[in-house]
Amino acid sequence: MKFSEVGFRAFYHNFIVVPMKDSLKGILKDFPGVDSANCILTYGYIDRMAGFTLEILAAASMDSEKLSYGAGNSERLSKIRIESVMEDECFFIDDEDDSMYKLYSDKLDMLKNYDAGDEVEETRNMDFLDSSRSPEYPDDVLVYLLKNGNKPEGCWVRIDALAEHEIIGTLLNEPNQDFGYHAGNQVAFYVHQTENKEIILCANLN
Repeated sequence: MKFSEVGFRAFYHNFIVVPMKDSLKGILKDFPGVDSANCILTYGYIDRMAGFTLEILAAASMDSEKLSYGAGNSERLSKIRIESVMEDECFFIDDEDDSMYKLYSDKLDMLKNYDAGDEVEETRNMDFLDSSRSPEYPDDVLVYLLKNGNKPEGCWVRIDALAEHEIIGTLLNEPNQDFGYHAGNQVAFYVHQTENKEIILCANLN
């Protein structure tokens, strides 16, 4: 499966095998078995500031019959940002009995520092937002700012919380027009369906 095709949920909080390539070998230099590895065992999570990330757990080898992986390196965190492997054919590893999680629990427990609040987590399950999401930053969505006298303007907004009928987020870039809001300000936005049945996100700033 490719991240660019299946989206972030298939990788999120899952064990993922990434193919080895020259650009990744340097990151694995402190992991046992890297010289004979043809793939990398990773775990997917979201860093809200840096985007979707794969934490490296071990150098691994995979053939048509089995996957074998070496010891991890609990002394350091080593990461692959998703943009570097978005088009690579990756593989999901089922950890139904939690044996892999227990094996790498020291490192995986550190990743809990990146957990978002319950409301942000809830929005990650809202697939109607997907057409507006940044592929690499799942919490960042394209929102059209609306104000009388201005043209609709698309800006990136990072989701922070839920309101009764709206979503609250932080404006990430400075609008070109004067909306009375600036980068770093919070805005409330809502879901709108166009005449063409397209789902877009809008913030009424009047």
